[in-house]
Amino acid sequence: MIRILIAHPSRLVCDSLRNILAEETDICVAGYASTVEELHFLLPHANIALLGAELGEENIFDILAEIHLTHPHVKVLMIGVEDNPQTILHYIEAGVVGWISTSESLDDIVHKVIAVRENRAFVSPVVAALMLERVAQLSRQPTSGAFGQWKTELVTTLTARECEVLDLIGKGYTNQDIAQELVIERGTVKNHVHNILRKLEASSRHEAVAMYQAGDYAQRPLAA
Repeated sequence: MIRILIAHPSRLVCDSLRNILAEETDICVAGYASTVEELHFLLPHANIALLGAELGEENIFDILAEIHLTHPHVKVLMIGVEDNPQTILHYIEAGVVGWISTSESLDDIVHKVIAVRENRAFVSPVVAALMLERVAQLSRQPTSGAFGQWKTELVTTLTARECEVLDLIGKGYTNQDIAQELVIERGTVKNHVHNILRKLEASSRHEAVAMYQAGDYAQRPLAA
């Protein structure tokens, strides 16, 4: 049984998607969320999430990273994506398994949800070419284990507080959880995450955590 979580700020969009998906006998709509908090509350009940490109003030790529860290079994299908191959590539790099563009119909969503369940994907030739180009680019980068030494050394530029934030992200904490743990504002956490991604030249929180852990920096003592 496919258990779908619909996450979109528009109740009208959620209702429309639920109505079309409810017609399928092997699809169950586990619920829908209009905020990031509702999304994380409902994720344990779903195996596929239909995620809108905007959900509250949280950056969509931060949301994707948190989903992959806390609920890796949930496959994410983006909805309402612009027909821009570069944008689609960014979503693929962030771990989505499929997408529905703004030009596609509700029926297309059903077909793509079923394709995700069957581990199939629909990729245009332009996006496929970009993916191959990206793989080739990564293969030309110097490596040492999973990440090049030139990458892991960037972790040394992080402050003690940024290291604390990365430690907590690696444990699956959300921005709100981190704010409560460190007794700081959620907006401050978002600023720390932004600085971490910038310093590490990482495209997502997941990549930043992987770099941090690959260099065994998570075990080093933190400065006061």
